[in-house]
Amino acid sequence: MAVKHGGNLQEVSELYKIEKKNLIDFSANINPLGIPERVKEVLIKGITELVHYPDIRYRALKRAIADFHGLSEEFVYPANGAAEAIFMLGRTLQLKRLLLLAPTFMEYEAAFNQQETEFCYFNLEQRNFQWTISELMRSAKEQQVDGICLCNPNNPTGQMLKQFELEELFAFCQENKIVLIVDEAFVDFTKEEYSFVSSINTNENLYIFRSLTKMFAIPGLRLGYLLTSNRSILSAIVEKTVPWHINTFADLAGQQALKETRFIEDSQHYIAQERGFLEERLAFFKELEVYPSQTNFLFMRYQGAGCLQEKMLKQNVLIRNCNSFNGLTQKYYRIAVKSRADNQILLAALEAVLCE
Repeated sequence: MAVKHGGNLQEVSELYKIEKKNLIDFSANINPLGIPERVKEVLIKGITELVHYPDIRYRALKRAIADFHGLSEEFVYPANGAAEAIFMLGRTLQLKRLLLLAPTFMEYEAAFNQQETEFCYFNLEQRNFQWTISELMRSAKEQQVDGICLCNPNNPTGQMLKQFELEELFAFCQENKIVLIVDEAFVDFTKEEYSFVSSINTNENLYIFRSLTKMFAIPGLRLGYLLTSNRSILSAIVEKTVPWHINTFADLAGQQALKETRFIEDSQHYIAQERGFLEERLAFFKELEVYPSQTNFLFMRYQGAGCLQEKMLKQNVLIRNCNSFNGLTQKYYRIAVKSRADNQILLAALEAVLCE
């Protein structure tokens, strides 16, 4: 199957001749609670603002992001989705050797391929997805990298480094003058938010990506941002950025979304509850080995024959085939944590496929 990312319903619909409206999408990791009501209200009212250009400097949005994290506005680059921030950093930051997890989000390679960056890998499957921060640092030294890029929690495995591990890695990178790039797109879904944000002020070689589209269920709006105290890199990125790269709706939605702290807490509670429900029920399928996750998706190994994704599509359920991730084969799949009703449909579909 040629689909590269989760959530691409149109492409899947065309490939498999299934009406898009009939598919239940477990391939994209979007908050099942949907768009917060106050964000919806802001979007509806924002229609009248479409006759004007957005503020080309995005001052209000930058201020909202900075206030949310307790940082200076000058450390914020708002972007048309976290993907834009990743690609703009890859276009601007020069690295000779970059260490990546394998598997992890594949766009880091695409972004840094814009320059002559050499990629090194820390293979998780070889370690049965059980690894320590000491092993990662040892690999970084052995491969003589000048950059490390992590997704925390990692996509697609759902694993997350704890705060003491982050601090150990941060100290290691400072001591060895290694650039540290961290994608925290899914950290908002975790009850215990282990993050590098508090370290932004003290290290110009630290870069953090964040996404607003997943927590607030607005992937169609495209909104994310980069945090760093490296002013020269930020200036260079801004110079290369297309003017008005964020539309008015995304600008307004982001400002309101960052005020929705109760919604974030409710979402964390709901995700933890539904993830536990799914983990418990998936354990009954002997063909599936489900790995522990700290976020809003589950990673699993399928021990049966054939392609589980294609079998599930016959039940009108789309799951993420992970064979496009570096270091993985068709044995591995990822499923989003959705509403109880949708999760029960998933389980029924699995039962139809695996217990026939």
